[in-house]
Amino acid sequence: MAEKDITEKLLEDYPDVFADIVNVLIYNGKDTVNADDLEMSGTLSQYKAANTIHGQDRDVAKYWTKGQVRIGLLGLENQTSRDPDIALRVIGYDGAAYHDELKQGDARYPVVTLVLYFGTDHRWGQKSRSLYSVVGAPDEELGHYVHDYKANVFEIAWLDDETVAKFKSDFRIVADYFVQMRKNHKYIPSVQEMKHVEDVLNLLAAVSGDQRFQITQNEPEERKISKMEDWLTKALEKAAEKGMEKGMEDGLDKGMAGRLIKCVDSLMKNEGYSKERACSVLDSTVDEYEKAKNLLDETAVVI
Repeated sequence: MAEKDITEKLLEDYPDVFADIVNVLIYNGKDTVNADDLEMSGTLSQYKAANTIHGQDRDVAKYWTKGQVRIGLLGLENQTSRDPDIALRVIGYDGAAYHDELKQGDARYPVVTLVLYFGTDHRWGQKSRSLYSVVGAPDEELGHYVHDYKANVFEIAWLDDETVAKFKSDFRIVADYFVQMRKNHKYIPSVQEMKHVEDVLNLLAAVSGDQRFQITQNEPEERKISKMEDWLTKALEKAAEKGMEKGMEDGLDKGMAGRLIKCVDSLMKNEGYSKERACSVLDSTVDEYEKAKNLLDETAVVI
């Protein structure tokens, strides 16, 4: 969980990505927030409970300014699973920010927190986003005095195609990946150029668990690959090469055949590749693929 949290923060902390997320989710794609108008904000705040000082840390937060005027404080919170207490958490973050305004003198500006939910199996649902869902709805009389604080949850995997197309930064690649995986359980790579290559790949590797996106730290040339399609092609070639090398070391002809079959079948099933293209990506041929299948009898296990 810590790895996921860190990688999400790294990508979203870039001003161009942060502004893009806000512009699409709040302003329907209009270029309202300029990356140059964003300033760093501290993410750590403190509160006192049971006579003890506790810390609470936002994921990403930035001040939105125009010249010397501070328009607001914008925050992003990332979730890979549903949190029934999300409203209480957001109240804590926003309340601490407003308390800081009191200490700053005359500065007064709104605080807005967006919760980005990356789950693909289940929707978040409306009932678990509000204060009432945590403490229960008060009776009619008390309800006049208890405001139902609601978290602004955006389900990334359930964004429609029109909304995804409005993203201009690398976050478009991220959103497209989660939408495709939710709809089709497979991913056809985007042709969009990546600006923050390492952070996009690390985020997808951590959140999805798909090691095809994992960067090898001792191969700096990988960071120069700017298209997802090119990256996945290279990753699959590396995986196939590694599997073949291991098979040769162990002298396992059937193991080599099994790995080739598994890689080709995976490309055809999960990526929509033709048999010819899948074999070509793996530096093999359809003839070699068919020979590998013939080598394995019906009881062979493909590893």
